[in-house]
Amino acid sequence: MAGNAGRKGHVVVVSYPAVGHSNPMLQFSKSLASRGVLVTFVTFNFYQAKVIQAMECLQRLNLDVRFECIPGGLFEEKPTLDTSINLSVFLHMQNNMDGSGLEHLIRRLSADAPPVCCIIYNSFLPWVRHVANKFKIPQALFWTQSAAVFSIYHHFQKGSMTTTVLILFYFCSSFTKLSSDCDGEGWDCTRIPENVIIPGLPELKMCDIPSAFRDTSGFVNYYLRQLESVKDVSWVIANTVYELERETIDSIRSASIPFLPIGPSIPLAFLQGRNSEDTQVGTNPWKAADCMDWLNKKPPLSVVYISFGTVAVISAEQIQELAVDIQQSGQNFIWVIRAPPGQGKIGEILPAGFLEETQERGLVVEWCVQLDVLSHPSVGLFMTHCGWNSTLDALSLGVPTLTLGILSDQPTNSKFVTDVWKTGLKMRTRDDGVLGREEIQRCIRLAAIESEQGKQLRNNALKWRELVRSAASDGGSSHINLNAFAEEIFSKAKELASLHGN
Repeated sequence: MAGNAGRKGHVVVVSYPAVGHSNPMLQFSKSLASRGVLVTFVTFNFYQAKVIQAMECLQRLNLDVRFECIPGGLFEEKPTLDTSINLSVFLHMQNNMDGSGLEHLIRRLSADAPPVCCIIYNSFLPWVRHVANKFKIPQALFWTQSAAVFSIYHHFQKGSMTTTVLILFYFCSSFTKLSSDCDGEGWDCTRIPENVIIPGLPELKMCDIPSAFRDTSGFVNYYLRQLESVKDVSWVIANTVYELERETIDSIRSASIPFLPIGPSIPLAFLQGRNSEDTQVGTNPWKAADCMDWLNKKPPLSVVYISFGTVAVISAEQIQELAVDIQQSGQNFIWVIRAPPGQGKIGEILPAGFLEETQERGLVVEWCVQLDVLSHPSVGLFMTHCGWNSTLDALSLGVPTLTLGILSDQPTNSKFVTDVWKTGLKMRTRDDGVLGREEIQRCIRLAAIESEQGKQLRNNALKWRELVRSAASDGGSSHINLNAFAEEIFSKAKELASLHGN
């Protein structure tokens, strides 16, 4: 944004310490800084080493994003903790943080110019609102999931989901006997006739809503806490795209919620080649393998990319099923995989001879830069857990998907991918919850680029890719929203300067 010299507004961005949250918030910070806003990105001491990876990119782009760390409480002595899969971190970060470390930081930053004129925080950190209120600083909630999931939590919190659904939730333990008949999602959608009716959303089955609603321990209450701050915030900044969820976002806004979609929050180099220097995603949970040389040797659209994200732990039995199917299929593949905890090395879990027999057409890695892989012309299909970041990656790059949505928001994302955007197929698990080789083969066959259904999936994926890219381009909905937010920050900075006589 031209002409912003001397108009510096200062925002503090507080991120939850997990890759799926810090990466989109880092990219959002970069977007603000490119518009002339000074950003202080705040993380926790034990997570500093991961976030610091992003500093090289910011230095190369010459953006004014500064990094600060605050104490993480009882995790200070565990600097190597993998927060992506640790439930205790989630509960502690949400419920037990007293905010004193952030308060001390805000006081220090307030002594400098320009003063802090907005605090933006991840929805998993609801206690930050108390700090913002204490200093009377405008605040924004950063929402890292879809608008659909926001709407589901919002309507349940209000008690405005259908009465039948509320009864089903509170007495869900009586339905657990059906779990063995469900598609790996807790309940059998075909046996429960009741649907979930929420304004602005398609008709949902119970297995299409976030998995916390099917947890009999009441864990859903911790997820609902994300929306405690909505009444205090001036903005809900969402990593989604208006054109993807138009009806849902319009419905949310009709409830006087200041919902601002600014996605996809990914580097600009992956959006029509804008700013080729902006390629760094942010943090990596493990050392990323370089897959480019291998992919360069494969024909266009010939590779299936398989990754189930940073959180999902795939059982040894599931690994065996996937491996047997891959071995028999003759399919080119990249498989991001880690051994289940306590199960040794991945080579010890895979079938004997698997790595040797597939070495010409397959690559097994612990981690890779997903956007690099998905944007490569040789990749034609993405087998995914359907987390929101991965879903947006696939939509932004026009890659059809095979979905296995089980945890958190994944079932809802899978519903939209398969039934609303029609860019993927849902893989159904067996009665024991394992995704069997027959189902994998069926879905890969249906989604094959030469099949009629495969062609339709790819055409749909390319259509949505263009809509997403248009939203992020000059004059697009997300681009306009980011500019408008930056202008409001400049306006608040001007008000603060006037108050202090500057």
